[in-house]
This record gives sequence, C-alpha cells and structure tokens, in this order.
Amino acid sequence: MGTRGKIVLALLVLLALAIFLPPNINGTRFRKGLAGSLSAALGREVKIGEVKYRVFPRPGFDIYNLQVMDDPAYSAEPLILCGKVTADLRLTSLWKGRLEIAKLKLTDDAAPPSLNLVYSKGHWNLESLLLRVEQVPSAPTAKLRAEERPRFPYIEASGGRINLKTGPEKKPWALTDTDFAFWLASEDQWHVRLDGHPVRTDMNLNDTGTVKLEGDLRRSSALRNMPVKLDLEWEKAQLGQFSNLVAGRDPGWRGDLSGSAEFSGTPKNLHIVASANLREFRRYDIKRNSMPQVRTRCLGEYAHERLDLKCDTPMEPGGVLLTAHWTAASPDDYDLSAVATRVPLAFLAKFALHARHKLPDNLTATGDLNAAFGFHSHNGVRNWHGAGMTSPFLLKAGEKPFPVSSIKFHVGQPDALALQAAKVRRHLKSKPPPSDQLTVETFSVQLGPSTTLEIQATADGKGYWVGAKGMVPLERLVALGQATGFPVKISNTTASVVANLNITGPWANFAPAQVNGTAQVQNAATWIPGIKDRLLISEADVQLSEIETVLTHIKAQFEHTPVSFTGTVSQPWVCQTAPPCPLEFDLHSDSLALADAAGLFLPSDKGWNLPFLSDSSNKLPDFHAGGSFTADQFKVADVPLENFKARVEVGDKKLLITRIAARLGGGSADGEWGADWSSAKPHFTASGSLDNVALDKMKGKVKSSAPNLALVTSWITGKTDLKYTARFDGPNTKEMVNSAKAHIEFGVHNGSSRALMVDGAK
Repeated sequence: MGTRGKIVLALLVLLALAIFLPPNINGTRFRKGLAGSLSAALGREVKIGEVKYRVFPRPGFDIYNLQVMDDPAYSAEPLILCGKVTADLRLTSLWKGRLEIAKLKLTDDAAPPSLNLVYSKGHWNLESLLLRVEQVPSAPTAKLRAEERPRFPYIEASGGRINLKTGPEKKPWALTDTDFAFWLASEDQWHVRLDGHPVRTDMNLNDTGTVKLEGDLRRSSALRNMPVKLDLEWEKAQLGQFSNLVAGRDPGWRGDLSGSAEFSGTPKNLHIVASANLREFRRYDIKRNSMPQVRTRCLGEYAHERLDLKCDTPMEPGGVLLTAHWTAASPDDYDLSAVATRVPLAFLAKFALHARHKLPDNLTATGDLNAAFGFHSHNGVRNWHGAGMTSPFLLKAGEKPFPVSSIKFHVGQPDALALQAAKVRRHLKSKPPPSDQLTVETFSVQLGPSTTLEIQATADGKGYWVGAKGMVPLERLVALGQATGFPVKISNTTASVVANLNITGPWANFAPAQVNGTAQVQNAATWIPGIKDRLLISEADVQLSEIETVLTHIKAQFEHTPVSFTGTVSQPWVCQTAPPCPLEFDLHSDSLALADAAGLFLPSDKGWNLPFLSDSSNKLPDFHAGGSFTADQFKVADVPLENFKARVEVGDKKLLITRIAARLGGGSADGEWGADWSSAKPHFTASGSLDNVALDKMKGKVKSSAPNLALVTSWITGKTDLKYTARFDGPNTKEMVNSAKAHIEFGVHNGSSRALMVDGAK
C-alpha cells in the first residue's frame, strides 16, 4: 500500500471514530461539572438528565432533560424546561485551546421548551438573569476572531411555550408554538426576536392571530434603566376570539383585528407609538360586509409610573380623539376622555347596519356629530360627564327621507340643570339618575307636512329606553319602523295615528327590543288581498305589550257594502305554534247577510279567490285566526237568524264555523259549517238542526221575494224540527250546485195543515 493509500485509510478511520465514538462516550462524569458551570453563570440551579457528544454535522454536544430552576421567592416550578438542548462549538476557539458555544438550540417534539414568567411584588423573575448576563464580559455573537472574552452564543428555541403567573397564581394566558432567538448584536446591545400564538388554557381558541416581537436591549445595571427599542405586532386576530382571550367572554362581535406598537426608551421612561386596524366589523349573525376599515393611531409616554396616552381615529371629515391618564401605583384611578369632532352620521349608519339585524340595506344618513365625554375614577368614586349633539339630518331608507331635528344628549346632568333637578327630586323624594346614564333630549322626526314624532331616550350599562309620541300618518310611521329595524306587516293602508310608544331592551346577548305602548287609529283604509272592497276603520285603540298586540273598540265597515262590525282583535307574540301566532278576535255585527259577506270575495272565472285560503298571488301567507262572532241578525238565504253566535277558525286553507247558536221563528238553530281549500277541488260541508221553529212567525221577517216560505206557511202551521247535512264540491258555483248532496229530516208538531187531510189517530 502506498503512502497516499495509508493517508486515505487513516482519514477514514478518524472519520469513523468521529462518527461512532462520541455518542458512545459516557458523559455522566461531565454532567455535574456542566450543570455547575451553567448554575454559576445563570445564578440559578440547573439540572441535566444526560449529556452526549457529537462531531457531525458540527462539533458539539446534546443535553437532555434540561431544567433551570426559578428563584424560590418567585416560584417553586422550573423557570425553563426543555427535553433537548443542542450546543454547537465554535471551531475557531479550538485553536486557542478552549471551548466556546456558538449556538444553543432548545427544541424537542416530545417535550418542547417552556418558560414560566412570574410577576411578583413589582418585579419579574427574569430580571436577575438579564442583569447577570449583563455583568458577564462577552464579545458580540457575530465576531469572527476569538479573543480573551468568550463570544456570546446564539440562543434560539422553536415550538416553545411561554406561561404567565402573578405570584403563586397561574394565569390562563400563554404563548404557544413560539419561536425565539436571542444574541449579542454589538458590544453592549442584545437583539431579541419572538414569534408565537396567544392562547387561553381555560378555552379552546384557535384564531387569536400571531404575536411578533423584535428589538434591541442594551446593557444596564438595573432593568428599569435598560435602554430598549422593541417592535410588537399582532396580526390576523379574529375579534370574537380576541375578546375571549383578553376578557374571557365573547360579546358577539366579529372582524379582523391587527395592531402594532413601538417602544423606545427605558422601562421607567418609555415612549410608545401604536396603531390598530379593524376590518369587516359586524355582529356575529349579520352577513353584511360593507363596514369601512377603522384605523387608530396612538402616542403615549410612560414616566414616573404614569401612563399618558392619546389615540386618534380619523373619520373623514372628522374623527374621534381618546386620551387616557393612568398611574401604576393606584391602578383603579384613571382619567379618560373622548372627543368626537364632525363624525359623519353616514359612518354611524354603517355601524348600525352591522350591529342590528332588521335594518334595511340602503339605510344612510346625512349630517355629522360632535361630542365630548369624560370618565374619571379616584378613590373608588366614579364620575361620568359630557354632552354632544348632531346637526339636523336626513335619515334615508327609501325614496322619501325622514327629516330629523338636531339631537342633543348628555351623561349625568348639565351643570345649569343640576341644582334645579336636585330641588325637584327633594320635593318628589325621588332618586337621581345613575351617574353613567346617557340621556337623549327630546327631538323630532318629521313624518308629514305638519306632523312630527317626538322622541327621547335614555341608556346605561344595562339597557336602553326610547319613547315616541305624536299624531302621525300610519304609512309614514310604518316606513320609519322599517328604516329603524322594526318592520311591521302593514301595507296598502292609510290612517291617522296618535301614538305613545316605548321601546326597551337590555344590551346583553343582543336581546330583541320590546315595543309597548298605546295608539289611537282614526280613519283607516286598507286593502285586504282577495277582497274587492276596502276595509274602513273609523276608529280603534291599539295596545302593545311584551306578550301581545290588542286592537279594541274597533268600528269598521267594508266600503260600498252594508258589512260592518265592531269588536276586538289581538295577536300574541309567544305561542305553541310556529310564528306568526294565530290572530284572536271577538267581533260583533248588528246585521249581516251571508250574501253580502260572500259578495266581498265572489268567485271569479278561475274559481273562488278567498283571502288567506286560496292559492292566488294576492293571498296572505301563514294566516291563522280564531275567535267568536256574534250578530243581532244574521241572514242565510233570506232566513233571519237572530242572536247569532259562532266560533270561527281560519288557517291551513280551511274555514270552520262551529258552536253555531241562534234564535229562529221562536225556536233555536245550531250547526257546524266548514270549507276546505287544501285539495285541488275545494269541498264544503254543513250540518245542524232547527228546534221548535214556528214558520208563521217568520212571515214579515223575510223578503217578499221568498215565495217558497210563503207557500209553506200557507200550508202548514205549528212548530217545526229539522235536521240537515249537506256537502258540495268544486271551485265555482256551477260545479258546487251540480255536486250538491243533502239529507234533511223534517217534522211538524202541534200544528195543522190547510193542504193535507191527516187522520187524527195518526
């Protein structure tokens, strides 16, 4: 074997030894020494499970089950835990006969690195570590040439976790999947980089965004004097998840939130520049996506344990300015103020669209708002004050806008009125309003040429109240309700309404608003689909409550007909059936003829067109009603039924008249009538009886055009009993007549006949 071959063989042997021998070297005898060296460097007890040496891919060693114990004054748990730490050696240091660590990497899939941050009695458990590192003379990490001072290693961690504790209490906040890097960038300046995902240990949150931190720390003998320059970013946080993370609950708002902050100075004298962006803001159950992006920029100073912060949110042509003053020594004491200057009401209308379900998509407003508020808390006493107003504006949600007067509002009481209000309260022995109550002074909404609705409102931390009064056109009141999120199924109706309404509701859980109050309706006219004549209501009283709407003292008549009635109609809001709940009524008519009632919706060429029942384009869907109907006189085919009473039910394409009771010819009548339009061929049924009816007493009570009745009464006298059943089918009169089937049982007793000779014994 030649010389060259021997050299190659020797290199191969050395390479094999370098690969296979170091992992098999027992590092136990070096473990205590290494742990002691680290403990001395960090000032904390260090525990090491196992040490292994390696040459490839870079000379160094691996440390397993590393534990850096915390200061007992802060916590009994380890400060740092890691399943595996790899330490790479600097090759250039070997030429000087010493070992330098070039890179420390904390990583392990089975036991990822974790760091426990503890805050207690105004200090952090990391302070002593940072100060100890500052005291150790080190050369910059990137320095190429070795010198007497060891070069500071590049320290990094991947997939780690950072936990937070306040004293002995473990907080639910943590950073997971955290990548961390730390090195000495220059002679006296460290550089730090961190990237992690914030979570709560008591919640399952998965869309809280990413927190990134990068910046420089300079050497200092005290942490509070350490110069820092840090950039913090929080990206792609979902607003609902962010609320859960920070406050532990989700108020129900959605949007994409991102923010950033720059910190410069020292911890005791810090300058802050921050910004936040909110996109696609909306309520959780609203799918609109037209909310403009909201941007806020903040400037702050933290000095002498006092934070002064100023945040500006532009809203062309104005904006909102927030200021805050807070002292660390007394965290419950603060001063906050908010000033809104020329905030466009169009922006507030957009906000309302994304906060309230039933507002129309085309809602907008002109004008602007100006306001100034202050919120103070000192020595456990809270004080809220401020006032604002809008310009007169137009509220638009259709072709015809609503002119609105200037709206003035205040929190607490204006100074000029405080003394007078206190005197009134003492006289009435009433309590003052809550200090945090927002009062909206009376303003007007114009609904007609000379008609306005007067509105006032109050709100506090729990809920709100809105009151509205005025004599206004019904159609404009309905349009205003639709524009403000209170749609009413009233169409093709005109009326004059004297309204006194109250709207109340809590803020929590987006509970629906409750409308209650009274209204007087006069001179109403409405078209009912399927009925050829308008319904005219001369007057009616309306009562709105949380459980039902009731119309009382109704006086109504169908135009151009003798059909008129009085009575009461109500609709519950809560029922066992699917909404809407069935109408309930109690109606009375002085005189009504079945022919006149049927004439309201006579059959057309296409068949019967009954409202709520027929399959026609002008039906009212989902109509259900039930109640009682009475009439002093009810004529059926010229037969006068007196003191008529019946139970009427309408729904599911069926009409059922039951419990019929009436007086006829000195006797009584009862029965049950029904109509069913649910099949292709409608069918009608009737059954009932007449008892002790004296036919001769009916003479003079029917029209002279009823020769059959006159002929019968000329033949027979006495009292008559009659039982009948009948059925007929078809969509029009001809088919109904051709299909008619009936069964009648007829009897006369205690009478005589002028046309028949009957054996007395029979």
